[in-house]
Amino acid sequence: MSETEKFTQDILTNARGKAETIIREAESETQRASDEAKTAISREVDGIIRGARAEADAIKRRQISEARHRSKIREQQEKDKIMQDVLDKSKKRTFELARDESRYVPFLTNLIEKGVRELGDKTATIHLNERDLRNVSSLEQKLNRNTSGQVKLEWSKEPIQSSGGAIISTPDGKVRIINTLDQRFEALESKLLIEARKSLFGE
Repeated sequence: MSETEKFTQDILTNARGKAETIIREAESETQRASDEAKTAISREVDGIIRGARAEADAIKRRQISEARHRSKIREQQEKDKIMQDVLDKSKKRTFELARDESRYVPFLTNLIEKGVRELGDKTATIHLNERDLRNVSSLEQKLNRNTSGQVKLEWSKEPIQSSGGAIISTPDGKVRIINTLDQRFEALESKLLIEARKSLFGE
């Protein structure tokens, strides 16, 4: 082999060696880049999955919270309906008393007597609703017997707006004892609600 051929052969051998080295490095770099890309993509996918799970959990918690809130509102609305029904029926029974004369007249007489004693004046003006004003004479006889005439009773001719009971006042109207059925029910209403809630719902 001539020197020229040998020189050429050495150049080709070196070139092939360099080419193989370059190819191996390129392949290695490509593999490394591919692995890094896979790792980056995997991390990104994991991040997306974690974010999606967190969002799904947040949505689930929010839906549960909203459902509980709606349920609580509906429960409270149902309780309010029941309590209103209790009040309505209690009020109806209270005011039915005024339609039962055998029970109502003694009850009204007692209310007036209590009001007169509480007023503590020598003269008491009695205010009644329009229906009860028609029974003044009967009431007056009973009251005079019970009070032994110690207090002068005057009867206002102006009817009051009330389901029953009476307002007892001084003649000048400056002091008033309100013993109407409406007022007595209102005074008992809050206590009734507390007792009913405790009995019905354990609250």
